[in-house]
Amino acid sequence: MKDEKEEVLELKRQLAALQQKCNAKTDTIVRLGQDLEKSENEKKGYVARVETLERNLERTEKELGLLCAVEKDMKIKNASERQDLIEDINKYKRENMKLRSDRQELMDEKADLKKDCKTFRQTIAQYEVEKMGGMVRTSLSNDDEETAMLGAYEKLQTKCRELESDLKSMLGIKEELLLERDEMQRKVARLSNELSYLLNGDPRRVAEDLDSLVAENRFLKAKLNTAEEESESIKMTLAKYKQMAEAVNVQSLNRSPKAGEGDEKPSVAVINMKQIRELLTSHAIELDESDHRAITTILLDLCNDKQMALAHSRRANKVLGMRLHEVESKLAVLDVKSRSSSPRHEEIELTVPTTSNL
Repeated sequence: MKDEKEEVLELKRQLAALQQKCNAKTDTIVRLGQDLEKSENEKKGYVARVETLERNLERTEKELGLLCAVEKDMKIKNASERQDLIEDINKYKRENMKLRSDRQELMDEKADLKKDCKTFRQTIAQYEVEKMGGMVRTSLSNDDEETAMLGAYEKLQTKCRELESDLKSMLGIKEELLLERDEMQRKVARLSNELSYLLNGDPRRVAEDLDSLVAENRFLKAKLNTAEEESESIKMTLAKYKQMAEAVNVQSLNRSPKAGEGDEKPSVAVINMKQIRELLTSHAIELDESDHRAITTILLDLCNDKQMALAHSRRANKVLGMRLHEVESKLAVLDVKSRSSSPRHEEIELTVPTTSNL
């Protein structure tokens, strides 16, 4: 029995040891499974990264290919442009050399022309001196002195031309003044004849009286101004009465819906001061505030019309007074002339135009 118990205990111990080993193996397997799962996840991440890197690599290779193509095109273009620039530079160099040679030729021609011009100036100066009757010097001591003399001669010649042009302009002004003088002489002679006709009572004199014409012109201008002012006042009055008529029409339209509610007030039509007095003294008509306002407005308009009419009458009286004053002054002048007229005076008046005509 003891042996069996020991065997059982031994078996239990072995079973416990095996159980522990089994648990350890299970833990190890679980840990290995977790590690395997983690490794699988890492593998998937690495695969995804590898795919991303491959795609990036492909895109980079494509971009690199495009850049290489663009670089080749740019190199070809730069080479062609460089060749064109080199050709242009060579062309401009040749043109520059040609222009320099042309400039040198022009400078030589300029020097030759200066020499020719100097020779021509000397020839012209000699010709002018010979023409003026002077002596010609065959040789000069110095070229600078000769050039200075030629310059002075040209300045004098220019001044002479200016003086000739001034003389021509002065002669033209003189002719214009002579024409104006002749015109004034003719005008004076004509006025002298007219004055002699007036003083001698010749029928060829001017028939109209200038003073009367001027006065008549002033009178007509004053009447025209008065007529214009009256027309303006009439226009203002018509506009005012038009507004009043429109206001009366609006009031009648506003009162028409209330006709069936009660007794209608009699309409008030004011034309002059007499009707206003009758309206105010009448007890049969009841007036409200609007009627009193309308009557006040009409009275103000009538006062304004009276003031305007008074102003027009004052202006007309002023014009008539000025006209009367002018007539009285003319009558006084005629009276003085008639009183101062005598045979001696008439003889003097007759002799004066004769002397003026002479």
